[in-house]
Amino acid sequence: MLNKKILSCGLTGKFGLFHTKISINYGTFFSCGLNYKKKGYLILNLPIFSSSIKAVKITKCKISIIFVPFLFCKNIILENIFSGIKIIICITENISIFDIIKIKYYCNKYNVLFIGPNSPGIILPYNKIRLGIFPLKYIKKGFLAIISRSGTLTYEAIKISNKLNIGQSICLGIGGDIIISFNFKKFLPFFLNLNLTKKILIIGEIGGNIEILFSKFKKKNIFFFISGIFSPLEKTMGHAGAINNKNNDILKKIKKIKKKFLVFNNLEDINLLK
Repeated sequence: MLNKKILSCGLTGKFGLFHTKISINYGTFFSCGLNYKKKGYLILNLPIFSSSIKAVKITKCKISIIFVPFLFCKNIILENIFSGIKIIICITENISIFDIIKIKYYCNKYNVLFIGPNSPGIILPYNKIRLGIFPLKYIKKGFLAIISRSGTLTYEAIKISNKLNIGQSICLGIGGDIIISFNFKKFLPFFLNLNLTKKILIIGEIGGNIEILFSKFKKKNIFFFISGIFSPLEKTMGHAGAINNKNNDILKKIKKIKKKFLVFNNLEDINLLK
């Protein structure tokens, strides 16, 4: 599913160039970049194409990563989809809700795995694939899969697991905006069933139902950490933009998950995974 022919959309920008270079040095293979105005340029020895269609036709790339400003994201992502890209990782945040709804529709229609928006990306240490903005300082090969909506909490979990000499098999940020386009039913089993993964840590928060979706997979090696139990009442909190009240009680969510799985009190409890 994860080949190594990758299109970097936004490679010509400062942010995209910085993180693409780190990924290349890590061992990730990029085939080209995308910029309508700079076609024909060579950046990091990668050709810059004027359209996704040309990039896919010439380099046969099937994965793209989006570092483009939110105002231009919708058209570029849709062009990616219609060009035959099958995996799209979107780092950009604050994309319009209406744009994301449209993107989500076409991703489902054309069976495209969309990770994001507002995602730190994905990293697979064994495959040397880094697509996103993950810091490499604490990344090491191991058995733990970390899947989270919060980029910051993912970094913290990686740091703590490294300190405890627990490596990672995959780290995935599914996106932090109010609406995310990750198709759980189609693609979640792929990430949970990776051969190198023995234990899975799901980092959840107030609002949303992603933890419940994860808990439907009957695996004994899934663990949870749910943040936000001390969030103030009637305040909008979390990436889901939820309000902590009787209709959205985070403690009820934790109780429901605790019936089948172990829920950590804090991330330091990762030491229980040793």
